[in-house]
Amino acid sequence: MPTANTILDAHTTLHLRSLDRLYLNAYVPQLQRPPLVRRFLEHTGSPIASPALFEQRTRRFVAELRRYADDHGAQWLALKRRERKEEQWRPLCLRAERQGQRGLIAVGVIQERVFAWRAVKSALPRGGVAFDFKRQSVFVNQYYLYLADPDWGPSFIKLSGYAPWGGRVYLNGHEWLKRQLAKRGIAFRPLDNGLCSCDDPAAAQAAADGLGPAQVRAFFARHMAELPSPLTTADRASGYDYALSMLQVEVSDTRVFDRPLRGRQYFEALITEQLALSRPESLSLLVDRRITRATPGDFRTEVVTPFTLPTLRFRYKHTDIKQYLKEGRALRTETTFNDSYDFEIGRSIDNLPALHTKGNEINARLLEVERGTEEARLAGPELTDLVLPARMAGRPVPALRFGDPRVMALHAALVAIAHQAAGFSNAQLRRLVAALLTVREEEYSSARMTYDLGRLAGHGLIERLPRTHRYRLTDAGLRQSAFLTKLADRVLDPGIARSGPPRPPDEDARWERLDLALDALVKAAGLAA
Repeated sequence: MPTANTILDAHTTLHLRSLDRLYLNAYVPQLQRPPLVRRFLEHTGSPIASPALFEQRTRRFVAELRRYADDHGAQWLALKRRERKEEQWRPLCLRAERQGQRGLIAVGVIQERVFAWRAVKSALPRGGVAFDFKRQSVFVNQYYLYLADPDWGPSFIKLSGYAPWGGRVYLNGHEWLKRQLAKRGIAFRPLDNGLCSCDDPAAAQAAADGLGPAQVRAFFARHMAELPSPLTTADRASGYDYALSMLQVEVSDTRVFDRPLRGRQYFEALITEQLALSRPESLSLLVDRRITRATPGDFRTEVVTPFTLPTLRFRYKHTDIKQYLKEGRALRTETTFNDSYDFEIGRSIDNLPALHTKGNEINARLLEVERGTEEARLAGPELTDLVLPARMAGRPVPALRFGDPRVMALHAALVAIAHQAAGFSNAQLRRLVAALLTVREEEYSSARMTYDLGRLAGHGLIERLPRTHRYRLTDAGLRQSAFLTKLADRVLDPGIARSGPPRPPDEDARWERLDLALDALVKAAGLAA
């Protein structure tokens, strides 16, 4: 079976990095605080900042939306809770698009819980009443405006039925890319939410890289100028208008293989590598952020196989990373940001390029770690240098005896913790080593860990980060530790366990059988050159 690296290098027919799904927040900045709400109501000309003005606007908005939908032949849908909305609206928009329709296709109405302004009435000392406003969680009607857009395809804008009339915007970067290629006359074959092939991959990648805030704002402005809105023309002229922020952003890396079989082979090779290194039920994820005990989140990787197609899932704070096969033939690595603050990036739509770059970096880093794990090699005098005492800066460095349980636990722990870009501490490595040795942390003391860190650094497997008490693996350290761990787990331990007492028959036949058995064992382990 080919290795995972061979599949990526020799059997990939298309590699595309692109923004995928975008779920954005639409809000009116001047309606986010109580004093601003009162100022807005006063701007309408009312002598009292009464919540009745909100209700009047909502009734007007709904009536205009009804009228607009009837005039444009758009369906009015009563959406049901606990049903996937996408299964209801997406086929409608695709069918309408095939028939040449553009703009509003349907309006979906459903009650959902949102935070809206509720008025608190109080009496004034000299008579009359005044209203204060507080945000409360309420159930109000939400209006999903399903659109067939010439640039974005199936999409929607959701508007709330009550002040501050917030909303959501859903777009898909791959759908935008397909329409850009079609406009430029570049032939392509679609994949479910992606591309399967393209006559000009470089042009497709350049177009995908060019998607940013300008295209998103153009979509929103175009439709909000046409569709009914709770805000009037006078409101917008006075500075009351919608702004966009990022609620959820997906960044994808898609690699299409020449045959569907290659996808399954890739995952078989990859999962075997991961499980052989650290043997956890869940695997730790590589993120370019420092993770401490105070960092919220689970930070685990799940290996699941729904319908026999494996999927790797990772999580860091509110960010999800998923790797799976798209239609059985394309490797999709997908980072989903649910809160850009996880990476100290603001939520404004202006920060979309920065988040796009961060997603590409995470996807590339995950693939690079998978490559590096499989490329582990150890040959020549390195093994001798590693298992015998050495000297560093005139000081003796104790040996790392291959086969010693403590040394093997060190190698396995190093590979398991290699993903931490911010390095690891004495305590973090100590916990892993103690767990692999199946002893309590008190039995494997901090002093012993310090001694072992000195051995690892002396043999060049790790290096200390400047001005810190943290360490990271060297490139040689990752290769050597991964190779020795795999060698012990896949070949030596199984081989020794299967070696029984020698049989009486002639010596030559016995050695021939042993040689054949070793060949089969190494081949099954996937360690052959």
